[in-house]
Amino acid sequence: MQLNQLTDISQAGLQLAIREIKEEMFDTPQCDYTIAKLLSHCGQFEAAERHIDDMLLKWGASPDVVALTDQAYADMTALSASQTSKTPLHIAQHASSVAQPSAVA
Repeated sequence: MQLNQLTDISQAGLQLAIREIKEEMFDTPQCDYTIAKLLSHCGQFEAAERHIDDMLLKWGASPDVVALTDQAYADMTALSASQTSKTPLHIAQHASSVAQPSAVA
């Protein structure tokens, strides 16, 4: 089977999985987090990051949503580090800013 066909099949499978997640979890921040995590597991870090950004815009900055967003970025950083030797700079910067919150006086 040619590489292009395998890629098309993989994309179709990923879209099917995302559709199943949406049907099972409905439209919630946890659903969006799960989809972002799935995209990260598939090595689609840019798509996962866009999904996380959209999640934040869609659900706002409530503590629960911010916690899920921070966890999603941490997951992406860990998965990226395990899949490649280089973590994309913007993900690493966000993860380090979350890990080391600035002191408020």
